[in-house]
Amino acid sequence: MNATLTIDEPAFLNSIMAEFQRVKVPCQAAMANAFATVVNHNFGQDGEDRPIAWPPLGKSYANNYHDGDRTPTLQLFGNLQASIDIEEGNPEYASVFTNNPYADLQQFGGESEQGYKIPARPFFPIVGNEITPYTIQKCVNACEAELVRSLK
Repeated sequence: MNATLTIDEPAFLNSIMAEFQRVKVPCQAAMANAFATVVNHNFGQDGEDRPIAWPPLGKSYANNYHDGDRTPTLQLFGNLQASIDIEEGNPEYASVFTNNPYADLQQFGGESEQGYKIPARPFFPIVGNEITPYTIQKCVNACEAELVRSLK
């Protein structure tokens, strides 16, 4: 017995591309949400995937501004964590971002307006210009799960 299958290439490729276009937005959103979840968890006591451990507040700063509590300010008040947002709906990308004015200072360290040296307390799981391998895998897993769900 012999069977021959012929695929009309243009129609087949058009069908595949249409499915690909259909799942791009939900997959981008799934990855952005996975990334944002890691970022939000990084504000917890130990963080889910912090690139480095967060040092406690300096004694002088803690005494002057927090009654001696050396818990990092970004954990105490939650303003920075609350500012984490997601932009989705574009088939080419989704973004996780913050417009908080002191986000860069916390992520990368530097000097505050009051002259305090602020050590880096990164909450985005990024080293240099690279997302950490752990978070990449979380995003890939989220995309795969969304693909399975979307293509059923």
